[in-house]
Amino acid sequence: MTKSFFLSQRNLKRKFNKIGKSCKISNKASFIGERNIIIGDNVRIDDYTILVAFDGKIIIGSNTHIGGLTYILGSGNVVIGSNCNISQGVKIYSKSDNYKIKKKQPYKAKVLISDNCIIGSNSVILPGSKLNKNTRIGAMTIVNKEIKSNRLYFRNHTKLVK
Repeated sequence: MTKSFFLSQRNLKRKFNKIGKSCKISNKASFIGERNIIIGDNVRIDDYTILVAFDGKIIIGSNTHIGGLTYILGSGNVVIGSNCNISQGVKIYSKSDNYKIKKKQPYKAKVLISDNCIIGSNSVILPGSKLNKNTRIGAMTIVNKEIKSNRLYFRNHTKLVK
């Protein structure tokens, strides 16, 4: 008998309200608020990935791969399009603290990652960010704004490569 490193389709259907066909989700991935997570067809989620959606939603389109050690916080909602590749160690936050005011107060804003986007290892996507179609984000880049389509961005301040 061969041991599978992925959750069975039966377990996936029990765990999530909406899950597509032919998904490969590691049995070492963690989910909080599974009922608020929607996963399309042919999605792969690797080891030690954590998706948190107890007070928001996470929607993942078809044919998307999420690398290991990735963390996605869906408090302000996170939408990931189809045919995306999120590399290892990426952090996607739709909630953060508002540091512009003296009294600590959370800031929630939707994160939208459109179709055909690639996000390099250890990048950080902050609340309110929008990656338009065919965007490529280089490794270790911090994104905190809208990113134009069909471009490559990298470094700590999302610089444009022409």
